[in-house]
Amino acid sequence: MAAEMNLLKNVQELEQWQCEDCDTQLMILRENQQKIQTNLDVYYNEQEDRKVIERYYRHVINEQDGLALFIKYHELVKRTHKRRLPYFFSKDEYLYTWVDLYPDGSVRSIYSGERKDPETLIVQDYEIVKKRYEEFRQLLKKARKKEFNVEQKLRGIEQQLKFNTEHVVPQSWFGAREPMKGDLHHLFVCQPECNTVRSNFPYADFPFYEPESPDERIQNHCGVADNGWFEPEHGKGTVARAMLYFLLRYPTEIAKSFRRKIDIPLLVRWHKQFPATIYEKHRNQAIFLIQGNRNPFIDFPKLAEQMAFSIKSKE
Repeated sequence: MAAEMNLLKNVQELEQWQCEDCDTQLMILRENQQKIQTNLDVYYNEQEDRKVIERYYRHVINEQDGLALFIKYHELVKRTHKRRLPYFFSKDEYLYTWVDLYPDGSVRSIYSGERKDPETLIVQDYEIVKKRYEEFRQLLKKARKKEFNVEQKLRGIEQQLKFNTEHVVPQSWFGAREPMKGDLHHLFVCQPECNTVRSNFPYADFPFYEPESPDERIQNHCGVADNGWFEPEHGKGTVARAMLYFLLRYPTEIAKSFRRKIDIPLLVRWHKQFPATIYEKHRNQAIFLIQGNRNPFIDFPKLAEQMAFSIKSKE
């Protein structure tokens, strides 16, 4: 019964979006690309962002550290997360058209660093929505048969028809629930093959793999998955800050079986080793204007070492 309800939820979700026309998203994207080309300050204005940062954090006492610091920042990012968008709205209306753009108007796959045309991704995802909708509708008709494994078929469709988006914290870790699913702070452009390689594995740092080295022989444009763990080829600092944000914003939402595998010291190490660039600063400012909250680890890098993360897992 639970599997049937999950399937019905998927059908209803896609029903809303398969009727949408991607022309509007394409028009918004082109307008944004033109604005960036005309004036790069539209993409990111550091002076203006510093003013916003000062106002946003004005009530946080930075002298604190440890657990007290964690609680203060958790309360802030939760309280200011005023616009909680569903996943498809976040992805289609904002991620491809503005949030994940680079200064040249393109996007990059988070784990490969491969340059992508956002127009192509919008059209591809539009077609995937239509295909998924039809597959799910057909599946719903067969769901009442006792011998029919709905959950297995549902997973098969989702694996076969993937979107060009990655949840840094995999959906299975939090039951694919909102507002986590649509939170732009941990959504990134990602080619489907890299999404498949990562699966829902936690991040790791393998002793046999050093993608930053020019001598590394494994260059597959995604990274390495081994024994239920994953090390990305690119984007380590970016995904580390995104996951640290998630742990700060949603400290009780990750299932225990996944929570115990999160290596916070590794995330902090990647965060320090690969500092935020103008791309992440643009994302942070853009998401702030959309959702109302910010990723403090982009604004204040030292916070990651000063905080004591207090995470309580879902059973």
